Amino acid sequence: MGFKRKSSRVEVGRNGRLQRGGLTAPCMVLDVSETGVRLESRLYAKIGDVLQLTMELEPGKPLTCELEVVHVRSPKLGAKIVSMSPEDRAQLAHTLDDQVQRNFSRH
Repeated sequence: MGFKRKSSRVEVGRNGRLQRGGLTAPCMVLDVSETGVRLESRLYAKIGDVLQLTMELEPGKPLTCELEVVHVRSPKLGAKIVSMSPEDRAQLAHTLDDQVQRNFSRH
């Protein structure tokens, strides 16, 4: 079994909002990396679907990205980030760096 991930995942457990066309649904962002997310939602999705995700990794700083669903095991799904503004990408990288630093300093 080989590893396909390029970047490490950080558990976040944050509320988010998924959107596909005119449909929106709440979701729970379980973990996130610079290239993808794993989340839980009741929004029906299948592999290949493109969704919009809005989440707050830091209070008061919403982050929006476009996802492509790559794995579904309802109600959980995995998706790769296909587009994100440069500002949101910088915020995500900063949040992940902070989280990784905190995790290492605990050990």
